[in-house]
Amino acid sequence: ETLVRHRKALAELALALSRKRAETGQDLAARVEAELSMLSMARTRFEVALSPNPAVEGTHPDLVWEGAAIGEAGIDRAAFMIAPNVGEELKPLSAIASGGELSRVVLALKAILAATDAVATLIFDEVDAGIGGGVAEIVGQKLAALACRPQVLCITHLPQIAKFADHHFAIAKSVREGR
Repeated sequence: ETLVRHRKALAELALALSRKRAETGQDLAARVEAELSMLSMARTRFEVALSPNPAVEGTHPDLVWEGAAIGEAGIDRAAFMIAPNVGEELKPLSAIASGGELSRVVLALKAILAATDAVATLIFDEVDAGIGGGVAEIVGQKLAALACRPQVLCITHLPQIAKFADHHFAIAKSVREGR
């Protein structure tokens, strides 16, 4: 009887965490979409999709609730889904984003989470892919604002972004001894 009561309490806590994740995920998605619209990714759809942890063979039966495994991180897991082009279905960010899209999504996330993030250094490569002019200016401003907390290293070819840096380094490739 005590084990049944504890199992039910564990499931209630895991489900409460899942509900909170769903609420927070919706808020985060709306904020990411707003940030992306300013980063030359207007009309991009972004979603935080939750899926139950699968109860694989060997999962203790007391740690399974309605077919989902309850672990130290809860009963479900989150995945970032994106549709960067109008009319496309949402797909996992990790599977479809180009380098430039991924850099801008990370920039959007870091801009939103900057107040709570404990990361000491952020590195952005290809953040300028497929953008220019006014959008590059906005990206540069966002990077400069983000750099108030962590150190930001940004590889860019655009002066609209580079002008916001405190320091500049020129890096060039050369051939020596056939390499």
